[in-house]
Amino acid sequence: MAEIQVQMYNVGFGDCFLLKFPRDGRTPFRVLVDCGSHSAGHPRPGWKIRQTVAAIVDDIGDDGSVIDVVVATHRHQDHVSGFAEPAWSSVTVGEVWLPWTEDPDDPEATRIRTRQSSLALNLTNAFTDPGFVDRWKSEEIAPASLQAMVANSLTNEGAMRTLHRGFAGKPTRRFLSTDTGHLQPDDCPGLTVHVLGPSKDESVIRDMDPPPEQSYLAFGAAPPVSGPVDRTPSPVSESNRPFAKSYVLDEAAYGPGKLGGSLKSKAAAMMRDTDLATVVSLDKAVNGTSLMLMFEFGSAYLLFPGDAQWGTWHAAMNRPASRQLLTRTTFYKVGHHGSHNATPRAFLEEVLDGNPQLWASAASVRPISFWPNIPRTLLMDELNARCKRVLRSDQDEHDSPPDVTALPGKAGLSLQVPS
Repeated sequence: MAEIQVQMYNVGFGDCFLLKFPRDGRTPFRVLVDCGSHSAGHPRPGWKIRQTVAAIVDDIGDDGSVIDVVVATHRHQDHVSGFAEPAWSSVTVGEVWLPWTEDPDDPEATRIRTRQSSLALNLTNAFTDPGFVDRWKSEEIAPASLQAMVANSLTNEGAMRTLHRGFAGKPTRRFLSTDTGHLQPDDCPGLTVHVLGPSKDESVIRDMDPPPEQSYLAFGAAPPVSGPVDRTPSPVSESNRPFAKSYVLDEAAYGPGKLGGSLKSKAAAMMRDTDLATVVSLDKAVNGTSLMLMFEFGSAYLLFPGDAQWGTWHAAMNRPASRQLLTRTTFYKVGHHGSHNATPRAFLEEVLDGNPQLWASAASVRPISFWPNIPRTLLMDELNARCKRVLRSDQDEHDSPPDVTALPGKAGLSLQVPS
């Protein structure tokens, strides 16, 4: 059977993948999964997201500028910002798939979006107050890392407008959840797309952090915070929270080289009664609504989890049908740019234990000074040990595995996946 092509565009710290599924005697069935980049993690000086959009349009332009399905896993800047580019108005799209939380006709979805958007705007305004920023400086926390997290969670209005109302061809919009089950596009025989997340159960999508034994987070020689973690609700106003829960600070969110043992203890305490908890919970709450999709084609199972957090992963691994699908993974798009909290140990070490089919994985990453531990070294080492090929957008194409083609103009990498 013909191979599937996976193109990973180098957008820096963000996601943009174009999948091409073969069809007899016809152009490939194209699925674009995300198109965005974090403003702090561009791949090179002078780069603009419009360059990637132009590369995509050029790539499909030979036969009518058609994309069969556009997938936006969630509304974070590093996944959708590219959709604000005007060039999309000339691209014909068949369908647009979004998480159920984007459904304008769903009152619960509207409630979640409104709370998240209001919180992001309030926090953005707070960073214009010198006293607010100085307070974090006095606590040895890099304000830039907090600002970057908030900026990533803004409404991205232009991009979302395109996804909801743009493109040529009057595409059908679908708002997906685990209740959707699976989709079988009429125009691509043999392709089945399983929707493994997000759940419509708020207790699942707000369950952000894996327990310590499931995380690839490690602090080296520094001792861990002693005693049980207090997860009682924060005194911060509930109107300023996406969900009524506080979270433990992770190393990547905290900043470069700041997690000595005593400071970690201070951070854990601060998380219960300061704005930092709100910043971190906002970022993770949006990630918690991320689509998790498994593309099944022939013997290929391509897992694209977006930035799904622990709740979605845990639910998927505990549903027998979903777990069975996960055991068949042949290609894995690494969750959340290789962050510790988006690829559970159980997935690699239990669900995929002994799986000879895991052929390749791809991590769309770029070093950012205030998140120096993304991607996690432990996670990438584990993937290298289990995969025949690991693609990374932060590595030169000459360092890439065999059977990987550099896209023109250093736009990214292309891999042929056996189907």
